[in-house]
Order: sequence, then C-alpha cells, then structure tokens
Amino acid sequence: MFIIFDNGGLTADRFTIINRETGDVFGGGENPNDLNWTARFIGNCADHRVVLRGAGWRQNLPTKKIIKAEIENYTNNARLNPEWIGRELDLAALPENIRRFIACLTVASQAGVPSEANVVYMSTGQDDKAPAFGQGKCQ
Repeated sequence: MFIIFDNGGLTADRFTIINRETGDVFGGGENPNDLNWTARFIGNCADHRVVLRGAGWRQNLPTKKIIKAEIENYTNNARLNPEWIGRELDLAALPENIRRFIACLTVASQAGVPSEANVVYMSTGQDDKAPAFGQGKCQ
C-alpha cells in the first residue's frame, strides 16, 4: 500500500512515504518516540492537477486514473534520481517503530480521493510531552 524511500539520514525527515492509493506523501524521521521527532504531511502527487484549488463547489479533484499516473511519475522520478529523496526500501527492511508509524497512515476515504492524514504532528521542543503519533490514535 506504501512506497518508501530512505535518504540515509541526510534530513530530519529521512523516510519519504507515498500512499499508492491516494498519492499522499509523508516524511518521517528515524525515531517516532523522540521528543524532537519530525513527521509531516508533505502533499499529494496529484495536487498540481486539482482545478481551482480552494474554490469550494467549483473544485474538481483528479480522477483515480490521473492520480495513479501521477504516483507512477513521482516514484519513477525518485527511482531515476536517488539523490532526490533517497533509495526505495522494502517495508520489511524498516525499523519496527517506522512500520508502526506507516500502519497509522491508513486511508479513511475512498481510493482516488486525496485523504487527510491520521498523523501530522511535529514536536516543538524538549518540554513537549505529546505523543509523536499524531492525535494519539495510533500507538
């Protein structure tokens, strides 16, 4: 369900996680249990295809076919240039804490419709005692 790239620790959000169904892209660090852990929603592969973004009822979301093509284009570009977001990894090669984080990125909407993430939490400092897994739903 997800395609994962690893930049080898060059940035705080080492892992780039792409949802194969919706095209949502997330970034996550190495240790979700750290207080200064970074996890964020980066965007959607097909965002540039949304007509009249923010125009309310006139907003036209791309079709499932277009979203699939944009995901393929995004991942092919990443595979051709490993210096961009890193090298592709298999889910089994990831540490357990990252696999749990990815399991929390489930899709709550129909396939082909950009979803809102169950995550998007960025720790702000050492005194921050909030859970690193978004709104505490998945730990």
